[in-house]
Order: sequence, then C-alpha cells, then structure tokens
Amino acid sequence: MSIQKAEGISVERRKRAFQEALTYNQFISNAKVNVDRLHENFQHYTLTEQESAYFKGLPEQVDVLVLAHDWCGDVVANLPLFGKIEHETGKLKLHILLRDPDNQDIAAAYLHADGRNHIPTYVFFNGAGEELSYFSERPDEITNLSRDWVDDFWNLHPEWEGRGRPLSEVDEDVRKSLFDYLKEQRPLVSDLEKIAIIEIIRSILS
Repeated sequence: MSIQKAEGISVERRKRAFQEALTYNQFISNAKVNVDRLHENFQHYTLTEQESAYFKGLPEQVDVLVLAHDWCGDVVANLPLFGKIEHETGKLKLHILLRDPDNQDIAAAYLHADGRNHIPTYVFFNGAGEELSYFSERPDEITNLSRDWVDDFWNLHPEWEGRGRPLSEVDEDVRKSLFDYLKEQRPLVSDLEKIAIIEIIRSILS
C-alpha cells in the first residue's frame, strides 16, 4: 500500500463525487454481503488515547474520497477503521463511491503501482479541496503476510492441485477454501493493520 501522487481529478469531478457519495453509515446500510464482518470490524477497532489525540489535534477536517465495494476483503478489513476514526474524532469525512460501473474514471486517475486500479482506494483532500495523496488496498505488512498465508494454505493441503497457478485457473472449491482460510487469518492481525494505516495517514497529512 504505497502512498501515491497522481494527476487526480478535476475540481468539478471532485465536487460531483462528493455530492453523489455515500456516508459510512449509508454504505453499511446498503451492503449486501459481509455485513456482519463490517459491523464486527468497526466494533473491534479501538483508538488509543495517543491515536485519538492525534486526529483530534488536526487543524481541520480532512475529506477522504473512497472507492469501495462490500464484496472486497480489503474494504471489509480496513474501511471500518476509517469509519471508527470519523465517528470518534470527526476529523475525517468519508465520501464513499462504488467504483463499478459509474466511477471507473476516478479509479483510472488513481492507479496502483502495478498500473491497475484496486479497491479500496483512499484519496485525501485538505479543507481547500487540494489533493494531498492517496493509497489503495492494504498496508505492505498485510500484503507480505498474505503471501505467507497462501503458502501456509498450500502446505496444509499438498493433495490439492493449483499451487502457483493464477486463481482463475484453480478449481472453484479449492479457491473458495483458500479465500475462507485467508478470511480467518486477517482478523488476527487487525491491530497491526490499524497501526500501519494510521502511520500512512499521518505521513500523508504531515
């Protein structure tokens, strides 16, 4: 989850995006899948006194434009942290858009380092509407752990075919078992994810 700079979107597009966006509560209310996990993660995330003091001490509210979908595991894992920061400190204001199908133009303006767009994507704007920076998906620490978890999964199931293949070429039942295994691991490192994301936010806002 490297911090990025981009050409960005026009002022007019940003204003329209903010007008069309969902609040965090609206996004959760409209969610069709992973609803329980979104609620559980929101409840689980807690800010330390130091973390809360940092956000409350910011000189102005920061607008965060978010591209997300409820089916995305990374959205489920870390969007609730942003919701918790917004709820407890009031210093982040989330503007959440569904990337597909109507906001691909915004996604194209904020590409991942691999040249593709990913969700969630978080774009930060100061009070004057100036873009600060953006990042997407998950902290690098979680990406590295995810690779380890995938290796662990295949080590646990040497009898299954598909190791090293693109997921699209893996048998559907095996792919589902892999995703289920990854879902079980992610909550175990939520504290690490919180610390890493807050550090990224601090570096953007500094």
